[in-house]
Amino acid sequence: MLRSFLTRTGLAEYLGRLWRPDLDDALKPVRKDVRLLIGQVEALQASLAQAQQLAARADRTAAQVKLAAVLNREQCQTVARAGEWLDSARVAAHVRAAIESAPIILEPYEHMVVEDLLPRDVYDLLIEAIPPEPFFDDRDPIKRNLRFPMELGPTLTAMAWGFFDEIVTAQMIRPAVLARFHEPLGHHYDSIFGAEQRARAAAMPHHVNSGRLMLRRRGYHLDPHRDPKHSMLTCLVYFARPGDDEAYGTEIFSVANDTDADYKQTYYPEQAGHSCTLVKVVPFRPNTMLVFLNSRGAHGATIPADAPESLARYSYQFYIGPEKEALGTLVRQLPEARRRMWQSKDSRDQM
Repeated sequence: MLRSFLTRTGLAEYLGRLWRPDLDDALKPVRKDVRLLIGQVEALQASLAQAQQLAARADRTAAQVKLAAVLNREQCQTVARAGEWLDSARVAAHVRAAIESAPIILEPYEHMVVEDLLPRDVYDLLIEAIPPEPFFDDRDPIKRNLRFPMELGPTLTAMAWGFFDEIVTAQMIRPAVLARFHEPLGHHYDSIFGAEQRARAAAMPHHVNSGRLMLRRRGYHLDPHRDPKHSMLTCLVYFARPGDDEAYGTEIFSVANDTDADYKQTYYPEQAGHSCTLVKVVPFRPNTMLVFLNSRGAHGATIPADAPESLARYSYQFYIGPEKEALGTLVRQLPEARRRMWQSKDSRDQM
């Protein structure tokens, strides 16, 4: 750091010409002052970067406030009628019937595609309530997420998506999906916990977690993978808008010589030396939900870079899995060999 500073300012060459052994002690105060100056410059740079981040955040918030105000005026009549459509009993009956009528597909692993998941008016309301992009996170323009409840957003978004996030996923989809996957889940528990723990595993409270509205654009790619091990079931609801193409849905893969992941985070079979073969692509169709057991195989997604610039894929993903404390208690009481399969990837790599 000191050498770089002296070289950049030209002091290195100058001091080199002056240097004599008897000057070394005399230059110690200069070195101290230079180090102090460097520290002050770095502190100023950090303060400037922080100020720029705060300014960008303030601009983003101001834009969101303006957008929310405009949308609240435009959507006021829809907001006034939203309560009529968001009737829990009616929506629950529709969701339950849709899930019960969808067949479970066994290959390459257990999954189902639920069509007509929501009453049409509720689905249309949710489409209308998707907020503009400035309300999504801005870390990656190709891969943007929005979690609920929002800190700031349009009233219609808060009402409609709050209902979906809190009521539909947890109180309607979760119990219906758990009932349909009861037998496959039992076999999965045998694999990861041991057959002797099946009843105990099934008795754990299973909750919805990690729900988010996702926006994906061209250039997006996700390698074949399995979701974190605590996620027993993955649910992915497609929110295709009028005119959206069915292409670029979810890719379903088989995995050669497939085995359980030996760590608990997201697992990429190809990184472990297992080849993945694309079996099918679930079409990106309106009002459709893909549900799959997070046990074998893999899934992924690709939107090629040469796709239309305006292409946007909206979907809502969430997991269903055991309550964290109950799962932790069960894992700690497993035999050592099974318990090691729940270690973190970092711990495994350090062994």
